[in-house]
Amino acid sequence: MKSSTRLDSAIFQLTPTRTRCDLLITANGKTEKIASGLLNPFLAHLKTAQDQIDKGGYSILLEPEPGSDRTWFTKGTVERFVRFVSTPEILERVYTLESEILQIDEAIAIQGNNDMGLSTVEDYQAKPVKTSEGIKPMTDANEEKAIVLYQPDAHPPEANGSSSKEGNSK
Repeated sequence: MKSSTRLDSAIFQLTPTRTRCDLLITANGKTEKIASGLLNPFLAHLKTAQDQIDKGGYSILLEPEPGSDRTWFTKGTVERFVRFVSTPEILERVYTLESEILQIDEAIAIQGNNDMGLSTVEDYQAKPVKTSEGIKPMTDANEEKAIVLYQPDAHPPEANGSSSKEGNSK
């Protein structure tokens, strides 16, 4: 079957334990198995499949409503859906990377504000502490910054005080 073939139906054939399935597609009287695996990832994305499994049985039938536009219900669409459902870890990695990039962008913006003498969130988070000498902020002016921007020509000071230079490994 070609990827552009319009389907009559897609059927999930369940195992007796109802935890695994084979996904079969049907078009013009021909049936083809296109996927096999765990059922739960599919149920999370298909309300009608969840409704059918709640009623019992060992197959879930997906087909467009009669009289509706069936042009989208193709082998290619179902194959893309299977790839989407079977790779949630990739989507989660993309989300994690996007979150980390946003955090880095925010840190760069905060660092840029500090370099320009502007106030930051940290300036407002210093809580006053009552001592015998009066009220003092908890933060220390000499405290190291949690985020340091990378500068290609700058070398961090050695922790052990040695000044040996090492070549770049490439």
